[in-house]
Amino acid sequence: MIEGIARLRETDPRQLGPFRLFGVLGRGDAGSVHLGKGAPGRGGRKRAAAVRTVRPELLRDRQLRARLRRQTARIAEAVDSPFVADAFGCELDSERPWIAEAFVPGVPLSALVAAYGPLPERSVRALGGGLARALAALNAAGTAHGHLRGSDVLLTAAGPRLVGHGLALDSSGSGASAGSAEDVFALGAVLGLAASARHPFAGTPLPTAREDPDLSGVPDALCVPLLACLHKSPESRPHPESLARTLDLSGSATRPAREWLPDPYLHEIGRLSETARALIGRRGWSR
Repeated sequence: MIEGIARLRETDPRQLGPFRLFGVLGRGDAGSVHLGKGAPGRGGRKRAAAVRTVRPELLRDRQLRARLRRQTARIAEAVDSPFVADAFGCELDSERPWIAEAFVPGVPLSALVAAYGPLPERSVRALGGGLARALAALNAAGTAHGHLRGSDVLLTAAGPRLVGHGLALDSSGSGASAGSAEDVFALGAVLGLAASARHPFAGTPLPTAREDPDLSGVPDALCVPLLACLHKSPESRPHPESLARTLDLSGSATRPAREWLPDPYLHEIGRLSETARALIGRRGWSR
C-alpha cells in the first residue's frame, strides 16, 4: 500500500495565499506540497489545489523568480490540455513562497511502479500518448516542463496528468524548441521506467544524454520509439505530436484509466481520491 495524504504538522502553515490547507501530499528538498482549496482568481469559485512551498534560499536570484512568474502565467493563460494540471499562480517574494496548480487526484507513476511493478505495453502506450500530448500543449504555449520525472506524472481515474511544470529551480530556462527536446528525452526515460520498473540510466531519475540507455525489460515493440526519444542529438528526437501518434494512435489515453491500467494501480488511485475528497469536500474538484 502506498503512503497517502499526511496530516498537517504543527510547523506546517494552515493558509497560503487564497488557499486553505488540509494535508501534505509530499515533502522534498525544495519544500512541501500541500493539499489546499481556494479561489485562484478574485471572485472565482474555490478549487482543489496542490500548493508547493519553496525554500526562500532557492529563490534569491531575481531572474529566477521572474522566470517562474512568467512560466506560471504563460501556462495559466495559454495551456488548455486534459493531460496538464492547470496553473493557478504563485507568490515568490513572501517569507513562505509558494506556487499553486490544480490538485490532481492521482498517484505518482514512480510510486505505483515501485509498489506494483511495470505496466503492460498497452498501458505504457496510453501513458506515453497522454504525456506526449501534454508536452505538445506546453510547447504550443512557448514553454516546456523542464524537469520531467516519474514523480511529476500522476495517474488518475481519468488518465495521466503532468504536474510540476516549470519548476526547474536549478535551470536558467531555455527556448521552447530546446526545452521540448529535453522534455522528450526525459519522457523516454520515464516510459522506460514504466515499462520495466528500472531506470534506463543506472538508477538516476534525471538522466543525461551522455550515457547510453539500458532498456532491459522493455517490450521490443517499445524500444524503437523510446530509443528515438533518448537519442543523444536533440535534433534527432521526435516531436511530441508525432510521438503521441506513434505510441497511441487510437487515443487510448483519452479513455478512462480502467480500460488500460492494471487493477492494483486503479485501487491505489481510488483510495487516494477518496481520502482527498473526505478532507476537502467533493465540490470544487478540478482536473
